[in-house]
Amino acid sequence: MSDIHHPLALSAALTTRANQLALSLEHGAADLLELVTPTTAELLHWWFGQDMVDARGGLNFHAGQRQAILNAIVAHEVLGAASLKDLYAQVAPDALLAGTRLAEVSAGKHAHPKYCFKMATGTGKTWVLQALLIWQLLNKTAARAEGIDDARFTRQFMVVAPGLIVYERLLDAFCGKLIAGSASGARDFLNRT
Repeated sequence: MSDIHHPLALSAALTTRANQLALSLEHGAADLLELVTPTTAELLHWWFGQDMVDARGGLNFHAGQRQAILNAIVAHEVLGAASLKDLYAQVAPDALLAGTRLAEVSAGKHAHPKYCFKMATGTGKTWVLQALLIWQLLNKTAARAEGIDDARFTRQFMVVAPGLIVYERLLDAFCGKLIAGSASGARDFLNRT
């Protein structure tokens, strides 16, 4: 997709960049591995290395989930995009010239890093969310262990759910299923199926 007027021009350009950097990721030979922290490199191997994928059998990220995770890591950790305008400038500069896009992305509400993943219902958004939370948490923990306060990463998260059903599903995913008949609201994290 090279149409600079297309509403998903940034997404297409970021995906192209991420895929270029992730060539041979499954074999541990991607350029991306040299551009990220050792913690991120380990996670990428764990999630996408062919040996790990084979060992897990059918319990792996599908292509859409993989792309969402890679796009977030490339945008945030590799490119260090500090704002939406900065991300456009790095991966889709020509798209900034389309219509009023430059004025739109220069607005104050876009002056911080933010990432959006367009994924249909039932495609595993919660798994992507969990992976990205783990990526942030483990990187912040590793940096702190080395006495570094790496501002790219955090251990504090706010997850917003659009309704009670989604909220309950997030609780199930993060805390385990509610134990039937439990008066205290106890959850079983080990048996989440």
